Amino acid sequence: MAPEDRIFELIEAAAGATPVIFANENGKRPATAYIAMAVHWAKISAAEVGLVGDDGVQPVRQHDDATVELQGFGPAAYDALDELALKLRHPLYEERAEALGLALFEIGRLQNIPVMRDAVRFERRGLLELGIRYALVHSEQVGFIETVTGTATTTGGLTPAIETPFTATVAAAP
Repeated sequence: MAPEDRIFELIEAAAGATPVIFANENGKRPATAYIAMAVHWAKISAAEVGLVGDDGVQPVRQHDDATVELQGFGPAAYDALDELALKLRHPLYEERAEALGLALFEIGRLQNIPVMRDAVRFERRGLLELGIRYALVHSEQVGFIETVTGTATTTGGLTPAIETPFTATVAAAP
């Protein structure tokens, strides 16, 4: 599942009865109070190369930090985002985030910023930024063997056979 879909799933669960939509998609706005979510990528970490597995596949992973902007619209927009920020700190949602491969590392300021509608009236709007970390992994078959494990057995002669287990590993460059 794509990272933004995993983030959406977490936010939607914590939002409860308040509908959550992607902010950058076209479509009809919900009739009731709702939260619009936009994911902005902030920082990509260095890649970490894993060990080659027995199947010859080697993973490469990176940890990315996403800035997630939540805008709540409607009469209770500010309060809904305030409650959502609190719920995300509850162990239930921390476990849910972990199961989705996410880590909430920052809850930013909660702001009350009304937005002009119909050039006549203001609609209440709340704004909350979150910092969410996730990992991306890419694995592929590689053309080399990193470790060989086996058993050497001596045969012949007057002494009984000797079995010796061994492991040979390619040494990393200093």
